[in-house]
Amino acid sequence: MVKRKVIKQANQAYTITLPIEWVRQNNITKDSEVEIDFSEKSLIVTNKGRTEIKKSKIEFNSLNLRKLAVQIKALYARGIDEIEIISKENLTPLIYGILEETIGFALVSNNKDSFIIKDIGGTNYSDLDEIFKRVFQMVLLAYESAFKDIFGKQKETMPSLDARDKEINKFCTFLERAISKMSYPDQVNSRVLFAYSFALEKIGDEIHRLWRTNIKYGIKTTEGVKNLVELSNQGLSLSFDIYYHPNTENVDKLFSIRNEVREKSMNLFKLDAHTTRFVRHAVKIIEDAADLSHLSLIKSL
Repeated sequence: MVKRKVIKQANQAYTITLPIEWVRQNNITKDSEVEIDFSEKSLIVTNKGRTEIKKSKIEFNSLNLRKLAVQIKALYARGIDEIEIISKENLTPLIYGILEETIGFALVSNNKDSFIIKDIGGTNYSDLDEIFKRVFQMVLLAYESAFKDIFGKQKETMPSLDARDKEINKFCTFLERAISKMSYPDQVNSRVLFAYSFALEKIGDEIHRLWRTNIKYGIKTTEGVKNLVELSNQGLSLSFDIYYHPNTENVDKLFSIRNEVREKSMNLFKLDAHTTRFVRHAVKIIEDAADLSHLSLIKSL
């Protein structure tokens, strides 16, 4: 934290100087424009322009390949612009595979024992609300498509299902990166949105498991099971509405749906092991959807 003296100007305006470290990090010049937001005793200055290029280095020695993938994705979500990987092994195929799950990242150099990954997308991360909306709608579409496929013609295959899952995970991580890069002026909203990105990825994974269970093993698509999944789907859609309209009526309705799904799941009898697992995934989705309402209330209050 730094302190600044308030200076009164001749035209009755009051000014303060910006910390030079922040100015340099954000490439602020005399012609730059910043956004200013205030709330009670807080005044928040946000740079919407270019920021300093952030770099990181990974020494690949005894790391297993999975850990390397996790590290790259974590640095991507953190907002790092350039990653150098030091390794004597040929990691090119692995890196290409990892980068398929990112947006804007590319392997731009492979000289001797060094691999350079950079953000070449030139993406504008400022419209976080639109990015968030798109990610949430992708998750909603996945559940709706799962419902129609499982209780319809059942044409989905494992390769196409895995592709759907990777796409959702990719955009959830992109949302995390956008928050790290730009963030809200209001830090509470920023934290809420970051928590949402993790929650949506978890729900997307649960939808993937539910759908995969049917493809691999087949389930008993009884009316009772169908009705339970339909309610779970409705609850997830309602959680999206609550984000934008977090009123008591919507929240009460969501928890009522959750309780109904819980009750119905306990009253389904003579289910085989795979259908029981399937039902548990549907219940977990509505449970997680109900938990999202807590984040919506934190944001709105």
